[in-house]
This record gives sequence, structure tokens and C-alpha cells, in this order.
Amino acid sequence: MDTSFTVSTPRLSTFLCLYLHLHTLARAAMDSCYDEEGVPSRCMPKFENIAFNRTAMVSRVCGSPPEDYCMQTGSTRSCHYCDASDPELHHNASLLTDFHRNDEPTWWQSPSMYYGIQYPNSVSVTLHLGKSFEITYIRLQFYTSRPESFAIYRRTEEDGPWLPYQYYSGSCRKTYRKETKGYIRPGDDERTALCTDEFSDISPLTGGNVAFSTLEGRPSAYNFDQSLVLQEWVTATDLLISLDRLNTFGDEFFKDAKVLRSYFYAISDFSVGGRCKCNGHASECVEGEQGGLVCVCQHHTVGADCQRCHPFYQDRPWARATGDSANECLRCNCSGRSEECVFDLEQYRSTGSGGRCVNCRDNTDGPHCERCLEYHTRKVPEEPCVPCNCNINGSVSLQCDVEGRCLCRVGVTGEKCDTCQAGFHSLGPGGCRPCECDPRGSVDYCSSLDGRCYCKPNVEGQSCNRCKPGFFNLQQENLAGCQPCFCFGHSRACSSSDRYAAVSITSDFIEDQDGWMGEFSGGLEYPLLWKEGEVYLLPLSEEDTGYYKGPEKFLGHQVNSYGQLLSITFTSEAPELLPDHVTLILQGSGITLLAELSSEPGLSHDPGLTPRRSFIVRYQNPHLSAFEFQHLLYNLTALKISNAGGHNYTSQLAGVTLTSASIASHPNSPPALWVESCSCPRGLAGQFCERCTQGFTREDSSRGLLSACVPCNCHHHGPCHPETGACECSDFTSGTTCEHCLDGYYGNALIGTPADCQPCPCPDRSSCAQIAQTGQVVCTNCPAGQTGTRCQMCEDGYYGDPLGTSGMVQPCVRCSCNGNVDFNSVGVCDHITGRCLRCLGHTEGDHCQRCQQGFYGDALNQTAGQKCKPCGCSSAGTSGHVNECHPQTGNCHCLSHVTGRDCSHCEVGFFNLQPGMGCERCKCNPIGSLSSVCHPTTGECVCRAGVEGRLCDICRASFFGFSLRGCEACNCDPVGSVSMQCHSNGTCKCRQGFVGYKCDQCELNYFHNRATHQCDECPVCYGLVKKQAKELRTRLQDLEKLLAHFDCRGRSAEQHLLLKYHMARLYELHHQREDTFPNALEDFLAFQEAREAFIKQFSLLGASAGTLLAQLHGITFTLNCSIGVTEGEGEDIEEDKRSRRVCQTLTETALVIRASEKHELLSLPLSFSQIIPFEAMSAPNKWNIMVNDSQVLMKSHKEVADHIEAVASRVVQVSNRTFTNMKKISYTHLYAHKSLFTLNPNKQHKPLNYTPFTSAPILWPHQQAQTRAAVKKVRPLEDKVLVEVRKTVQKVEKALEAAVENSNLVINTTKEAEHIAQAAAQVRVVLFWMVARKISSYQKPAVSLTSMKEAIEAAKLQLEAYSSTLSELISKIGNVPLERFDRILNETERRLSMLRGSVESPALSSKIQRLRTAAKEQQSRLSLIEQDIQEIREERDSLRDIASNLPQSCPRRSS
Repeated sequence: MDTSFTVSTPRLSTFLCLYLHLHTLARAAMDSCYDEEGVPSRCMPKFENIAFNRTAMVSRVCGSPPEDYCMQTGSTRSCHYCDASDPELHHNASLLTDFHRNDEPTWWQSPSMYYGIQYPNSVSVTLHLGKSFEITYIRLQFYTSRPESFAIYRRTEEDGPWLPYQYYSGSCRKTYRKETKGYIRPGDDERTALCTDEFSDISPLTGGNVAFSTLEGRPSAYNFDQSLVLQEWVTATDLLISLDRLNTFGDEFFKDAKVLRSYFYAISDFSVGGRCKCNGHASECVEGEQGGLVCVCQHHTVGADCQRCHPFYQDRPWARATGDSANECLRCNCSGRSEECVFDLEQYRSTGSGGRCVNCRDNTDGPHCERCLEYHTRKVPEEPCVPCNCNINGSVSLQCDVEGRCLCRVGVTGEKCDTCQAGFHSLGPGGCRPCECDPRGSVDYCSSLDGRCYCKPNVEGQSCNRCKPGFFNLQQENLAGCQPCFCFGHSRACSSSDRYAAVSITSDFIEDQDGWMGEFSGGLEYPLLWKEGEVYLLPLSEEDTGYYKGPEKFLGHQVNSYGQLLSITFTSEAPELLPDHVTLILQGSGITLLAELSSEPGLSHDPGLTPRRSFIVRYQNPHLSAFEFQHLLYNLTALKISNAGGHNYTSQLAGVTLTSASIASHPNSPPALWVESCSCPRGLAGQFCERCTQGFTREDSSRGLLSACVPCNCHHHGPCHPETGACECSDFTSGTTCEHCLDGYYGNALIGTPADCQPCPCPDRSSCAQIAQTGQVVCTNCPAGQTGTRCQMCEDGYYGDPLGTSGMVQPCVRCSCNGNVDFNSVGVCDHITGRCLRCLGHTEGDHCQRCQQGFYGDALNQTAGQKCKPCGCSSAGTSGHVNECHPQTGNCHCLSHVTGRDCSHCEVGFFNLQPGMGCERCKCNPIGSLSSVCHPTTGECVCRAGVEGRLCDICRASFFGFSLRGCEACNCDPVGSVSMQCHSNGTCKCRQGFVGYKCDQCELNYFHNRATHQCDECPVCYGLVKKQAKELRTRLQDLEKLLAHFDCRGRSAEQHLLLKYHMARLYELHHQREDTFPNALEDFLAFQEAREAFIKQFSLLGASAGTLLAQLHGITFTLNCSIGVTEGEGEDIEEDKRSRRVCQTLTETALVIRASEKHELLSLPLSFSQIIPFEAMSAPNKWNIMVNDSQVLMKSHKEVADHIEAVASRVVQVSNRTFTNMKKISYTHLYAHKSLFTLNPNKQHKPLNYTPFTSAPILWPHQQAQTRAAVKKVRPLEDKVLVEVRKTVQKVEKALEAAVENSNLVINTTKEAEHIAQAAAQVRVVLFWMVARKISSYQKPAVSLTSMKEAIEAAKLQLEAYSSTLSELISKIGNVPLERFDRILNETERRLSMLRGSVESPALSSKIQRLRTAAKEQQSRLSLIEQDIQEIREERDSLRDIASNLPQSCPRRSS
């Protein structure tokens, strides 16, 4: 938007020059509201385009929704697109008041005529100024052609009405009902809006301007400062442009869309010239605290438009500043005693000063606070005025003098006349009144303020002329004024009795002691000593002087003496002997009162009379309440006066006088006004309310007369005792207050009539009750089990007919429900039959004697906490409904191999409970698992040591030797082994240079390097030794092969024929049936190979035994022992005893070896005779074949097991004997070697650290030199041999134990197979579509045979190695030179290692493992057989159903 523009019309240009001329004088003062000399002058804010950057509000805008529009450019139209949401394509209201440039115009645009923009539908543009502005002109520049009709409106206040400013229309009368080109004459209302058609033509098509001047055509424009009408006319807070009718060429009639889109409103610039309205009292407008614009007012003006004077600048009326005068607001003159004033027009007119001060301080008054208020005064004008404060009632006038003194009325005093004089009171309109106080009950003068008298404690009233409630007998001498009522505490209303007269109770001791006694400690009484007119008491001791005890006339009912005087007089021989004080003790009603009495000072003594001194006391005590004191006097039991004479008898009691009262005997007797007469409440009577009236009794009899009286509560059924309240009941009532009827009677005894209680209509005169609402009588104490209003029926939990209403009379007895009902509930059983109706605890039956369906237990058990429990059958393991179980035990119907009361878990040895299926067998490997029991859910078995797998069928990593002992750890040497996993025989795979089972030794021609812990190769020269060892090893292998093919029993031909027969038979069976076991031939061949290997090892064991026997012969020959003589005669042919023992040992060893050979010869044929048949017997079906196979297998296993046990027992015996003999031989050789050192006594020998024996015989003197070197190695060899022998024997024993265990396992497995076979044999169903098939069976080798064979092989190899080593050693002692002895021992050690390594053969272990695998497969086949049997049963049942449902015409096959 332009901030300035060129006016398009000459008329507007002329008027603007006139307007600017009118304000020429003010332009110089726009920057300041004061001139250079500080004189106020008119000032105005700057003139500006007040619409610039103010956002206008429009009622419609194009582009919502987006639309096309076309521009009128003469004969053609250019079309464009408007989108209010696109910054590049929108024409929103913000473009009305932005910075306007003709070369780059921006414009607001309305929707086109296509969207209904045409008269009478108008579009409005509203500009909110936010404050009053003085508008000079309004200019609109249209981007399209100017509208045919539009109007400008203004508003002078927020939410005010819109006032018309100017109309533009080519049809003024038709559109706005205005005359075209009207004008205003002088004297007309200059606030009238005019209508013109000057700017309503359609041309130009773009860029047309409309300028409106607010003062154009207004007659008072040249006298603007004095025209309030025009000043209001140019004022506006909001402007509204109403666009009412578009200019068109008339072609819109055809409703062409492109034509309609070319007609719309579009304004490119909206300018408003004016200034912020401040009425000439401000030069700028700023943003106020509330956010809007406000004038920065000067000239002591305030307001958003500086439209009023400051509150304290009201000395003349507010006026708009003009060029002639600033009309600033003037300050009020309040003499410095006020900051507030108001404009008073009348005062301004009369005095020329319109500022009237308000809220003057310092008690001043006047328009300028120049004088004191009325009834105020001050000494000098500079001081503040102070109020006179003259009392309106006590002063003649309220105005005081200069000193502030007031003029008082009569009887009034004080500077302000506000105080009554003494004896006057109640300052009022008439002054003060004289006091009217009763001297008996008042103290001092009355109050000067209200005339209230100062009463004594027990007095009240304005004049203190009456006793307070609860008090009586107003007396002037009574310091309290009135005496309190006693009335035993029952009433506070009493008065002086007129029936009593004053009397005196006196003891003057003229005639005798007058009943007075002496009393000492402990209650001891002694008579007084009497002398006319006096009595005295002799003390018992200095401490116990005693008391004078008064007679009966001073005791008893002494309430009439309350408040009266008691006088006690003592006499003595001399005045100085008279006592100064005495002690008085009063006792009564459980109260003891002690008072110390002193004589009155200043009493003169008449010398002519006997010296006397009196002590006077009034019967009241400040420490004891009046009620308590009178209660004490009501029953005074003791009056005691201390013996004032003391132990010196210095004084005597001369007289006692007590003022009291009694009933007057003469009307003129002086009244005893201190005696009360009580006004008793209801129920009490007597002068002191001491008794109950007729029909009343004590509320608490223990309190006696102090207890209140209450009405007798006997309900009119008898009188009551006035003290105890006990009722004497009648009319068949009972109770402490006759409140209820006797038993057997009914009614309401509280009514109070003789007919309250009536006899009950119940059996046996039992008790009853009457219902108050209905009057019905109901029996309340029916016999046990009966109920009803007349006990006519049985109650809940009982049955019977007590009144015989349904037949025979039956007494009510308790229902028998076995404790399964809640007798506290309603309707537990039938009242007539006794049938139980509400059984609890899930029981049922007429007597709740059984459990409901789905529950089990003993419903008759009275001790059980829960008799019937839910079946709770497991849905997974139950066969049938889950709520069906045994009614007593609760056992559910379980699926196969499912157990438990609720069928919730598998039997031992089964797992994986499945709904509808039952449990599966565990299938634990019998060798690798500890038992056949597995995890009931996962089926995981409990494995032996070193075994793993769900079925315990494989060894763990780094373990080997799968057997009944589990798997053994490989224990491969981590340095010498390639891997920690060993072979199946326990041997480890060694690195280069390492040998041994565990790769823990260096190979031949290798040595252990301690630095690297590796086996390094020996020097090259050692290769020759290695070559010779290799040649020897090759020869030994050739020899083993030769022995392996040799059959010393001549059985090779038989074996070949048997194998040939089996192969032919297998080929034949293969073509006869398809379900032959595929691995039978392989298993058979594997077993035969194992058998041949066992025979070969047995032969080697025999050969070793022969070699050992030959070596023993050589040794005995060398020692000159004769085996034949030893064996035959047993004669001693040796001279030396030790030599005979050596020969005897060797002979026994030879006999043991021969016995071992005999056992081998006996056991070997038995082993060879175990020919395993491999043939399949023909049978009608495969079930018979399986039964036969199982029987044959069981018989074979049993025979093999028996034979193995016998052979194993004999082998253990032979091994033990051999070990013992070898040990004896080694010890004998040690004896022989040790004796060599004793042959030459002249030669020095080194001591030998080996002394197992004390002496040894002298043998072989010619071999001493050769033996000496050999003896050094005997001890290590002996230890090594003995250790290895012990280990071998232990291994043999363990192997035999495992063999026995395996035999037992085979027997058990065979028995189980036999049971399965017998069960399978019972199923003999022949189906018409099945063809008989044949099945071959094979004999499973005994698992225990493998263990026995391994044990025998180990024992044989160890014995063979040890015997060979000993033989070589002994034979070489005689013929081997000493320098070769070390080499022989090394070779012996090497051979022992080789023999030890050959104990376990990997090939043999592999074959044994195959046999075990075959055993597992046979067990799996047995499980399959069971499943086949179950399937056949199901098929049989299905076929029977089909056959039974066949039509009658179908032929049937006979059974």
C-alpha cells in the first residue's frame, strides 16, 4: 500500500488543501505539547496511512475451494487459477493493506459470479483499528472494474452499531433508497451519509480509484474545532466496505461459465488517511498495557483518547485543545489536605474555580479544605482540626471553645461533659440520674455509666434488691448478701420460712456439766470436772490434752443453725492465763471440719469480774460449699472444742451458745429468716424436699436423702417402696417394674390395665408372644423340633406330624442327612417325609448318603473335612468322560500305560502323555541308561557316566567304550594327541613322534624334549636299530596271520560248509518273502567273525601256556630240579633247603599251567560247538514265526549265559593261581641274586637298598660276575611286573562281573520277549483277503559273550607277555653276556608295551558294537509287533462290522 497517492478528482484536492490549512498552526507543535517557554499548546499525533499492514477481515475470498477466474481485458479474457492455500496463487485479505506498487500489483479477490457473488449477495471488508482515529479520507484502488454499488460504514465503539459513511451506486434509489448526488445544506444534520454514482461506471476495467473525504461537503468543515458534530463524524474505531453489486456487460445472462468467472471483486490497495485521536492533548500513540493503542496524554489529561481530566485536575471543565488554546486541565486547590476533587459546575459558574475538594484530611471542610468541620476546633490555621467530642447528653452545646472545653449539664462533670458525678449514673439526654441501690445487697455506689449497682455475690437485680436463683434471706450483714438454698440439692427455689422463730442453744454449766464429756485420743471419754459456771478437763499427758465433746442438743438436725453464730467462752484465774486460740471440730454426714478460732483483739477486761474470753464463729466455711456444710449440719454427729487450758489447767470452759431456730410458738416471736422453705419439684415433698411423695421412689437409694425421686415404674400393676422402689406386681405380671407377663401368659404389660396379660393357647402351657401389628398369638417355646404359631408343624431340619393333621400323630424328629446339610438354612428336608432337599458338599440321595456324579468319597464319613471331592480326571489321560470315576476311590478310567488316580501321569517306563493316545514306552538304551525309567514328559533317560543322548545311546565327547559301565574318558594326552577324542577302543590319534594308548610316550627313535615337551626324533644312527625292530615286527605279524588261519580242531571245513548252507538258505528265503530282516546276513557274518577271532585268541593263549611250560622246564633243568621227581615222589634231593623251595615253586607253577591248559581244552570245544543256526522255519503266519524265534532265542541265551558263567569262574581261579606262582618265582630269583653278594668275603661290595628277606642260600658260584649287573634291574622289573599283574587280574574280575550282569539282563530281556510272544500267539485271526507269509528269524548273539571274550583275551595276553618275559630273562641269565643284559631288558619292556597295546582291538570293538546295534533293532521290531497286533485287532473289528451290515443277498463265508 502506498503511504501517499495522487488525488484523482479536483474536488478532493481542493478539500485536502482546506483541511491542511486548518491545521497549519498545529503542525509546528506536533512534536511537543508545550512551547519553548513551557506554555501548553495543542499537539496531535502524526498523520499516516492507518490501514498499512493492518490485516483486514473479509467475508469471502477466492481459492476456497481452488477455482479458475478470467480477467476482463476488453474483447478478450485471460484466465488464471486461484488457490487460497498456495502462497503463489492466493489472493487473501492480507494483500489489501500491504505495500502497494503499480508495476507489481497484489490484490484481494472474491469468488466469481460463478459461485453466486452478485446482488443481493454482498461481500464485506472490515478493518479493525483497535482505537478511535480521526479519519480524513478512505481510498480504494480496484484491480478489476469498480463495483456498480458499494457502501462505506464506520463504528465509533467496539460492538457498537455500524453507521453509514458514504454510498456509491449507479442505482442509489433502487439499492440504498438514497437520492443520487445529494448534498447537505447549512443547518442540516452533517452526519448524514450521501450517495453518488460518480465511481459506478464499468470503466476502467482495471486500476480504478475511489477516494472518500470525510469532511467534503460538510458546511462546518471550516469551523472544525467548534463543531462537535464533525468531530464525532470523523471519529471511527472500525471501517466496513460492503461490496453489493458487480459491474457487468450484461453477458452474464447467458450463464456462460467463462463469463461468470470473469466477474468478481478485486481490490489492490486499501488506504485510510488519518491520525490517532487524542483531542489535541497528545503527540503520539503507543501500545498500552492491555495490548491496544493509547494516547500518551499531556496537559494533565487521561483516557485512551485523552478525553477527560486527571482526577486532581478538575478546576475547570475538560475541553478539546484548539489552535487558540491548549485547554489544559488545571490542578485543584485543596490547601494541601486532599488529593481528590471533582468538578462542580455551579461552583465554577459562581467562583470561576470548579474544583471541589473531597475527602479533606485533618477534619477540614470547604471547597478548598480551608476551614474546620463543625464541632471541631484548632488553635492556629496551620494545625489540623481536632473534634470537640462534647458529650451530646452531658453538654449544653456540642461546640467547644478554642481550648476544647465543653459546657456541662447539672450532675455531669469532665472536660467533655462525659462523666456522671458520684451518686449519679446513666448519662443520657437529661443528664445523669441518682443511684437507686439496695444497701442490703449492694456494695459502694452504683456504676456511673449505666446505674448498675455492684451486688454482693449472691444478689442480683438492677438495684441489688433480690437474691439470685438458689439463694434466699437477703441481709445487709451477710457479706454474700443471700444465703444459698439447701433443699438437699433437689431445688434451687426457696424462701425464708415464716413458721420458725430464733432460739438459742446454751450450756452455761450453772447446774452441772450439761451433758458435756471429755474425749482423748483413741475415742476415750472421761467425765468433766464441774464447778458452778465452768467445767474443765484433766489432760492424760502433755501431748494428749483432750477435747470438750458437746451434748445431744448441739448435735443432730442443725440445718437451722447454718450461717448463725457459735460462741465459746473460757474463764481463768488471771487474764494472762486465758487461751489465745482454740480448735473447733465438727463431724457429720461423713464430713469432718476443723477450724482454728482466735479471740478478737482489743477487748478490755473489767477488773471486778472473773476474767473471760469468748471465741465466736459463724456456721459457714469458705473452703466448704454451702451445700456440703448444710449437709454436714443436717446430721451433725460430733462437736469438739480443744482443751485450751492445756496440761496446766490454766483455763476452763465457761459457756457455749449456738443460735438456731424452731417452730414459732407465738405469732409475735422474732422470725428466723435464715430457715428456708423449699419449693420442691414433682415427686418430692417436705420443708427441705427430704421425702418422696406417693408413687415416687428414690432414683439411687444408696445416696439417701440426696437422691432424686422418680415415679414408680410398676406400670400400674402394683405400688412400690418409696425408698427402694421395689414393685409389688399383680395381674399376672413380673419383673422389677412389672414390665412383662408371667410365663404362660401373653400380652403387653406396659399398657397398665388389669387385663394386660392373658393365658397362652399353647401346649403344656408353654410361653407365647403376641404380634403387635396383627394381634396374632404365637407360641415361642415349642417342644424341640416343633414350630408354628401353635407348634403345629415340624421346624426346619425335622419331620413328622405333631398334631396329626395328615394322619397319625408323629413326633418331630431330626432329619437324617448324614451331616451333609446346613441346618441353619431354610428347607433342608421335607417336613413330612424327612427326605433331604439341600444336600451340600456335592452329595445326593434321600439322606445325602452318596457323592454326586463327577465326585468321589465317603459321604457318610463324619470326620472328613471334604467328604466328596471332584473326580478331576485328566483330560489327556482319561479314557471316557473326565467326570466319571469310581465313587469311593475316585480312580479314573485311564488310557494304556497311564496311571494315577486322575490319570495325570505315565506309568514307570513310559512318557509323553497324549490325549486319546496314552503314553509311549521310554525306549531307554539298556546298556547306556541306569534304568528303563525316563522323564515322564520329555522321555529323556538317566544315563550312565560318560553317556549322553535322550535315549543314552552314545558316548559323550572325549569318551569311548559304550558298555554297561558307561563310557570311559579318553584321557588323551593334550600334548601328544591330535584330538581329545579317541577311537572306539580307547586309543588316541597321536601326533608325529608320540605313541601309546593315550599318546603319552615317545615313539621308537624319538625322545622327550623337556624344553618343548615334544618328542623329537633321535639321531640318524639310531635308524639301524629301528630298521631291525621293524623287520622283527613284520615277522611277528606274519606269524600271527599264519596262526589265525590254523584250525587246531579241524573245524574249518565244517564252518565253511555251514556258512555255505546259510548263504544258500538266505538266498532261498529272499525270494520266498519280502519282509525278511535286511540285516540278518550281515549280523550273522559279524558274529561269525567275532567267534573266529575269539578262537584265534584262545589258540594263542594255549600256545603261550605251552611256551611258558617249556621255559619252566629249562629253568628247573638249570637248577637241577626234576619235575618228574617233584611230581612223582616229592623226595628231597637237594642239600640246600632254599634250593628245594625254589624248585618246589617252579614245579607248582608248571602244574598250574598244565591245569590251565586242561581247562582251555575243555572250554574250547564247548565254544566251538556253539554253532548258531541261520535258518527260518516255515510257519503258517508271521506271528507263529515270531513266537518260535523268541523261544529259540530265549533258550540259546540262557545256555550261553550258563556256559559263560562256568568258564569265567574257572578262568578267575586259574588267573589267581598263576599270579601267586609268578610272584613266588620272582621272590625266589631275588633270593638267589642277593646270595651272590656273600660268596667272596674278601671283596668289597656296595650296600644294596633291597632287604625283603633276612638270609638267602648260596647258589650258582660260577655265575656271580654275570648276575651282579642283572641284580640292579631285578627290583624295578619285579615292581613293574607285579603291578601289571594285579591290574590285569582286577580287569579280569571286573569283566567277569560285567559278564554276569549282562547274562542276567539277557535272561530278563528273554523272559519279557517270551511274554510278548505268548500274548501275540493268542491273536490268531484269519482274514479272507490276507495271504500267509513266511519270515526268517535269526539268533541274536548274547551280549555277555562279548564281555567274556574281551576279559579272556586281556588275561591271555597279559599272562603270555609276562611268562614270555620271565622265560627270556631266566634263559639269558646263564648264556647271555652281562653287557647285553641291558639290551635284553629294554627289548622285554618294548614287547610288554606292544602286548599291552594289542589287548584291545579296534576291529573287534567295531564288530561288537554292530552286535549291540542288532540287539537294539530287535527290540524296536518287538515294539512294531505290538503296534501291528493293535492294528490287526482294529481291522478285525471293522471287518466284522462290515460283514454284519452286508445285504442278505450277499454270499457269506463260513467261519
